[in-house]
Amino acid sequence: MPRVLTIPPSAPFLPVLARALLDGALVEGFAPRHDPLALASATVFLPTRRAGRLFAEALLEASGGTALLLPRIVPLGDVDEDALAFSEDAPVLAAPHAIAPVHRRLVLARLVAHWRDTLSKTVEREAVAAGTASTFALADALGSLFDDLTTAGLGVERMDGLVPDELDRYFKVGLDFVRIARRAFSAYLAEEGLVEPAARRDALVDAEARRLIALGTAAGPVIAAGSTGSMPATARLLKAIASLPHGAVVLPGLDLDLDAPSFDRLADPVLGAPDHPQYGLARLLGTLGVERGEVIPLAEPAPFGRERLMGEALRQAETTDLWATLADRLPADALAAAMAGISVVEADDPRAEALAIALLLRDSLERPGETAALVTPDRDLARRVAAEMARFGVALDDSAGTPLADAPAGRLAGLLVTAAAEALAPVPLFALLTHPRACFGLDGHGKAEAVAALELAALRGPRPAAGIAGLRAALDAHNPEGYRRSDPRSRIDGPAIAAARDLVQRLEGALGPLLAIGDRHGAVPLAELVAAHRAAVEAAAGRLDPEAEDAATAALARTFQTLESAAGDGPALDLSSYADAAGALFSDTMVRPHAEPHARIRILGPLEARLVHVDRMVLGGLVEGSWPTIPETDPWLSRPMRAQLGLDLPERRIGLSAHDFAQGFGARELVLSFAAKVGGTQSVPSRFVQRLKTVAGEAEWDVARARGTRFVRAARRLDEAPAVPRATRPAPAPPLELRPRRLSVTEIETFLRDPYSIYARHVLGLSPLDDLDAPPGGAERGMALHEAVGRFTTAFPDELPPDALARLIEEGARAFAPLKAFPAEHALWWARFERAAAFLVAFERERRADLDRIVAETKGSLDIPLAASTFRLTGRADRIEIKRDGTLAIIDYKTGTAPSAKQAASLSPQLPLEAAMARRGGFEGVPGAPVEELTYVELKGGAEGGAEKPVKVKDRSTHDLAEDALAGLEGLLKAFENLAQGYRSLAAPQWSGRYGDYDHLARVREWALAGEESE
Repeated sequence: MPRVLTIPPSAPFLPVLARALLDGALVEGFAPRHDPLALASATVFLPTRRAGRLFAEALLEASGGTALLLPRIVPLGDVDEDALAFSEDAPVLAAPHAIAPVHRRLVLARLVAHWRDTLSKTVEREAVAAGTASTFALADALGSLFDDLTTAGLGVERMDGLVPDELDRYFKVGLDFVRIARRAFSAYLAEEGLVEPAARRDALVDAEARRLIALGTAAGPVIAAGSTGSMPATARLLKAIASLPHGAVVLPGLDLDLDAPSFDRLADPVLGAPDHPQYGLARLLGTLGVERGEVIPLAEPAPFGRERLMGEALRQAETTDLWATLADRLPADALAAAMAGISVVEADDPRAEALAIALLLRDSLERPGETAALVTPDRDLARRVAAEMARFGVALDDSAGTPLADAPAGRLAGLLVTAAAEALAPVPLFALLTHPRACFGLDGHGKAEAVAALELAALRGPRPAAGIAGLRAALDAHNPEGYRRSDPRSRIDGPAIAAARDLVQRLEGALGPLLAIGDRHGAVPLAELVAAHRAAVEAAAGRLDPEAEDAATAALARTFQTLESAAGDGPALDLSSYADAAGALFSDTMVRPHAEPHARIRILGPLEARLVHVDRMVLGGLVEGSWPTIPETDPWLSRPMRAQLGLDLPERRIGLSAHDFAQGFGARELVLSFAAKVGGTQSVPSRFVQRLKTVAGEAEWDVARARGTRFVRAARRLDEAPAVPRATRPAPAPPLELRPRRLSVTEIETFLRDPYSIYARHVLGLSPLDDLDAPPGGAERGMALHEAVGRFTTAFPDELPPDALARLIEEGARAFAPLKAFPAEHALWWARFERAAAFLVAFERERRADLDRIVAETKGSLDIPLAASTFRLTGRADRIEIKRDGTLAIIDYKTGTAPSAKQAASLSPQLPLEAAMARRGGFEGVPGAPVEELTYVELKGGAEGGAEKPVKVKDRSTHDLAEDALAGLEGLLKAFENLAQGYRSLAAPQWSGRYGDYDHLARVREWALAGEESE
């Protein structure tokens, strides 16, 4: 009779298994506790390699620390029993080998891409998602389908006649492709001498089963423990082991308390529930030919055991009417005992949840000898908890590791190909250059200087032209003299530019092959892309060594080796598509650092936690969509089609999640954790939690939630700080000798509206930087337009030439020439300039009839005596017209919206102040004379080209406006001669909600929220 045993969830699985093996409770007649050599004759199959390591430790502990020879411990899987892998030195089936996952993905992606390209332009073609990411996603789904078919032992012929007429025609088209792809892939594998991973796995399992049966008693004691037999091949192996003379199968957490009708219903082909935690075990018992009553318990449930509670909470939906008689099967005292060690953590969001869990784990470290683990399928939560524990100086062992694409070496590889695919656009290029591993052969100091110079000269502001040539053109166009002395760009001298050029040269050497591929604007063989990508990585960070000490670097080297060997079978891609695919190609490889983790605290995935026993178990991320995950829809086979083939339905994974959830209830102290909001939206607690809450009742649930609340409160208090008074509106008052004694007329408006900006710029010497890859701005356009108009007016101060428009366009071409390094902005602005030029020529012809001459782009200044010093007002007038009657007119060109007349008379006094300066002879080449006209000329380059905006205020002459503006400025300057007068932030803002260059420094948003702004 097959020997089948079970260990309840509340008993420590591996320690119980170790003691039972040593004491003879597992295999009758085999009790090697007092014979340290006999144990070596046994073979123990466990689901994972980690379980094998922990079992070896449990054997040593159970033996009292005496020397012994360990049994042969064989992992049924590595992390997941759905990914079985026997050692390659096994005496059976050393070849053929399984195709590597990345290799298979490339081959199937090529088939999918070819299939979509060959579909006629019909509804079917439009129904297939386009794009590289979709192609690889469909390839992955196709690979999973092939695994399912192989696992179920189904041939391609079983798909004939599978599509009912009532289903969408897409499924028939897709099924036709699946048949073709299945045959083509099988032929390819045969030609290459490879097999599918699932076929290799099943062949190894079946070969091991045959070997054990053939050996019989000579196989020695053989034990398989911890597996649920979820795959047919695994179930066959377990059946072979159970039937051996010295064989035994130990099931994890078989429910021996669930009423017989409910348990028998689980294995029914029609009435069974794949989403039930005992579904897999019920089916396995049928395969083993064993009744549940014949299964031998190896241990009694712990006094706090929750087996009956979980059996009731997770029972099949069709039998939940039995909850009405729950008290008969689970008395109140038993329910209270089961719930006594359970705490419920209801956090506000994932960050608060992670911090509360970190405090729970840290609390376990404060208790001598206590062990604890976080079990969650949510990798984001696991990373958050690990990061929060790092603030306490505790390194955690995360069993899942980090995807290669998220590890430093993998991120560098992704940044390199992304920067090349986007033709060295500023944002991805800056991200690449600031990656700590992207050295390009430079030391840290040299790289920092070169990156800083390149950033300021080429990456900030409008985007340069594409590629290496664009960076070089931007560096060539850099003119330090064109910036204020306080602007950091003015300090980029010759050596700094040389360092930036050297960095660009190194970039060309590293990314040149990838950039050349991008310039070809078409698909190229994948092998060429992979080779260029690897060369770029090695040029940036050094040679890739598969044996490198850094785990991520070694993993990246091995991944590139696999890609290089398989690239010939992958689809041809353009550079942009390859960049999109790179993340998927690197995401399957997991990287685990070599750092020593804390031995008493762990982070585990649900599958790996099945056999791990700790004192405090935290089940985290218990929300719908995470635990359990939402079943994914098969893009190739519909639900009825899968059922017709006999393949597992998506609900089977829910059943596996439910079993993992139930196994976690074996810890003495249990914490259930979930966040009220995930991704900014209201979450739904896991169905498992909701069922438990229903069975436990409101009173017991409130007590459990109260126990968890103290950790939520502690998490909130952890980041609390003493109350800090809100910032008040700043008004710094520096010493008089530090206050500016020189401002331009354009800065006076800023002085009036926001004195703090004057303080930040002229006292602190701070100049704002443009954003990386900034959108088109008006500053560069305004400078170019003013330069063009100024040169034209200076060249023809008296009369216009016959070809005035052509000559103005010629001057504009010269002025806008440096902006050709930014092609998008140049194209936009040049079109506007051409329209503005036509308006300006017409404007000139109309005005020049009454003029003596024109002075353009002339500098001016006016000294204003103060009590302690003299203040100098400076300016540069765009155009001053000297009329025949000796009076003056001042024209100012605006590429944006000009101030209104009322604004010019109050808070925007540029032109009135220029008039006051002109009347006093303050401008070079212009005699002192009355100013009779002030006009703004808008040159926006719209449909009309431009517009005149005279500054006229009712009942006030130009002379009055000028003198009033000057008097107002003198009053303002005298006020700031007082040491008590501070430079107040936003004294008279023009726009509500404005965010200026220095508002963050003035903490505007903080004091504005306090209500001071309304004062």
